[in-house]
Amino acid sequence: MSMQGALPVSLIPGDSVMHRIHPLPKMIWVVLYVVVAFMTQNIFLLYGMAAFALFLAIVSGVIRPMLKAAFIIVPIGSSLLALQLMAPAVEQPWTQIAEFGPITLYEDGLYYGLVLLGRIVACLLMALVVVMTTHPSDLFTTLSKLKVPYTLNFMMAMTLQLIPVFQREVGIILSAQKSRGMKGNGFQAVLPSFVPVFVGAIERVQQLSISLESRGFGSAGHKSSYRQVKGKPTDVILALVGVAGAATLGTMSIMRGGWNVSELLVVEPATAVIVWVVSASLFLSIILFALILSFKQS
Repeated sequence: MSMQGALPVSLIPGDSVMHRIHPLPKMIWVVLYVVVAFMTQNIFLLYGMAAFALFLAIVSGVIRPMLKAAFIIVPIGSSLLALQLMAPAVEQPWTQIAEFGPITLYEDGLYYGLVLLGRIVACLLMALVVVMTTHPSDLFTTLSKLKVPYTLNFMMAMTLQLIPVFQREVGIILSAQKSRGMKGNGFQAVLPSFVPVFVGAIERVQQLSISLESRGFGSAGHKSSYRQVKGKPTDVILALVGVAGAATLGTMSIMRGGWNVSELLVVEPATAVIVWVVSASLFLSIILFALILSFKQS
């Protein structure tokens, strides 16, 4: 992992439509995404929401960094599908779909594994789109106008602002390691950088606390902001469209008892075995790769 290879979980500068939308409608969309995702069991709706988030990322020009950041889903999703196929997280009786040696695979597990994965993917992708197209200070200002407690608001904004700072520090440390003949790329190079980054983080927190205290952080009175975020009528329309869409989908999910469409998902036994083999192999490969690197490092 080099400096250029750091996960870009921060603002990606741009002038797209998403960048120009007020932070409030975007925050509303994220909240509505989470609400709808956990109200429905319709995998077509869940992956449709994920596809819409991908569309917004393409329109915003952040698709490449977003997919890079979303790579963290791979080990989570593969382990989720492999485990759910063997032991579904629903009440028995389970419908057996195939046997692979001593392992029994269940149709219920495949469907609910896809539902859980769809929820994670949809919510994560929409959150990444919003984070990558919203300036942290604009988010801070918007939350202040919503009367969010100042301390909580500051914690959220600082978290978003410190991510690129720490990424930059990791890049500097990796470059320093490389100039000294040490490995400068890959997971092996990242492990030795944890200590200096952690020490640097403590020092940065100390400096930040002194700076905040000198500026009267926590004092009573009106708080002003250098950045001013003004909403437009289109922002209100976008927020209302999001609320109406989420209300419609949420109501349909409730009225249909979670909107389970497992009867529409016809899976052949061979397909279930292939899904389990691929998921389990992928997850075990990632774990094995991490263990090998750890032993080499030690």
